[in-house]
Amino acid sequence: MFEGLQRHWRAFRDAPAGTRFQRRYRRRLEHPSGWLRKVLVMLAAAGLVVLGLAMLVLPGPGLLALLVAAAPIAEESLLVARLLDRIDFAISRRLAKRTS
Repeated sequence: MFEGLQRHWRAFRDAPAGTRFQRRYRRRLEHPSGWLRKVLVMLAAAGLVVLGLAMLVLPGPGLLALLVAAAPIAEESLLVARLLDRIDFAISRRLAKRTS
């Protein structure tokens, strides 16, 4: 089980910045899962969004929780996948400028 997760993480990490989430979205379309899994993942992501929003005003890593919640939503929504790819590209570009 963990080997599969590691393989998926490496493929995600090694993809060029700005394409990672859309590639994951397309891969999910090629291998559709059952509706129950989709519902459970979306409920968990929605719960994390609520916690992230609460942590924006309470102590805690609110932005991190929102980003983690957005990843499974991006597997089901091309719009969210594109948005996260833009954010990923902008962050990667800024980090590249900072290190050079």
